[in-house]
Formats: sequence, C-alpha cells, structure tokens
Amino acid sequence: MEKAIIVADDSMIVKNIVEKALNDEYIVLKASNGKEAIKHITDKKYDIVGLLLDLNMPESDGFMVLNYFKNNNLFRKYPIVIISGDDTKETISKAFTYDIVDMLNKPFSKDNINNMVNKIINFKN
Repeated sequence: MEKAIIVADDSMIVKNIVEKALNDEYIVLKASNGKEAIKHITDKKYDIVGLLLDLNMPESDGFMVLNYFKNNNLFRKYPIVIISGDDTKETISKAFTYDIVDMLNKPFSKDNINNMVNKIINFKN
C-alpha cells in the first residue's frame, strides 16, 4: 500500500507547497477542512503516515479533528503536526493539550515541511 500524508488546510498555496515538498516520497492527500481530513483517514485507501493540520479552516476546523483523534485514540497511529498562521500563546497552549508531534508556523519552507515529516516518522516509530 502506498504511503500518504494528509495536508488539511483551506489554502491552496499551502497544499501545493506541501505537495511539491513531498510528492517524490509520498502521496499527498489534500483536505480543505476537518471533515475531508477525517474522510481520508476512514477511507483506508493508503497507508497514512500522518497529518499536517491547519487549525483555522471553514466548516470544520483543526480542533474538531484533534477532538476526533482524541475520542478515537488515533494520535499514535496518525501523528499530527499543526501548521498554522495563528501563533498566539493561547492557540499554541490549546494545541499542545493534544498529543501532537509539533507545531509549524506559517509561512514555512520546503525544508521546514521535510523536517516536520521526519518528526512524524520518528514519532510513529
């Protein structure tokens, strides 16, 4: 089964940056909101390595996904790195109440993405 990373962000630019950074190694599954991200998890079409998750998305935000993961005990199976433009102390503190791997503030580079994916892989192993 092919390995995949989910990038859940309402910004097409962010999704394209992640895809360009990772498409040599992984299938990049794109989601524009939390519901789409969860659908990728439940589809089981790929070996999902982890998620890059934005917190601020329309319809269903990143915290909805984090609560879903918490309620279904999925953090070890599908490690999450938060990617967010919101770097307020309140948001960062709230995000780290969940069992996430790390948090990456926007804007970020291709190298930042690769470093976070390596953290996801190490966290999973």
